[in-house]
Amino acid sequence: MKTHWKKKVSDPNFIGEGDFQEGEEKVLTIERVRIDETVTTAEGKSKKQVVHWREPDNKPMILNVARSKNIEKVAGSGYFEDWPGVQVQLYIEHGIKAFGEVVSAVRVRPYKPRVHKAEPLPPCADCGGTIAPAMEKTAEWMAAYTTKKYGKPLCADCAVKRKTAEAEQRKGENVASSDSDE
Repeated sequence: MKTHWKKKVSDPNFIGEGDFQEGEEKVLTIERVRIDETVTTAEGKSKKQVVHWREPDNKPMILNVARSKNIEKVAGSGYFEDWPGVQVQLYIEHGIKAFGEVVSAVRVRPYKPRVHKAEPLPPCADCGGTIAPAMEKTAEWMAAYTTKKYGKPLCADCAVKRKTAEAEQRKGENVASSDSDE
């Protein structure tokens, strides 16, 4: 997995482009809106309206007009007090002209999130265990990748065992091939 510079250089306190993988969208639930939260940004300290999420490990989001209008569309209300419990879908929009530059920004989709109900993952075909996230990839990615590569969904440990076994087999075939050449 690559690390974008914005992940390290951007404001560590508020959600931004660096908090998304390329093409990723986040569906988050509003826990609360703080109407006059004092925030420190590149411009200094000021009072802003800030959305905090129910889902852990997601930075709060400073509201602006565009984000607020789209949350209003999703929530069916322009009142901050009606927003807790509302799910929104966040994404990154590129090519926005702002502050004399072309930038990327976190945006809110103007409709209710299209949450796909994920099918439960099958167990590992070799050990019967749970397929879990590994190597900075999701469990869904692991199941899809190993199914494509080995014809069966595998956990990371079993995929490594298969890869090692294949390498040993190739090594053995190369040794046998070189013995027959003599």
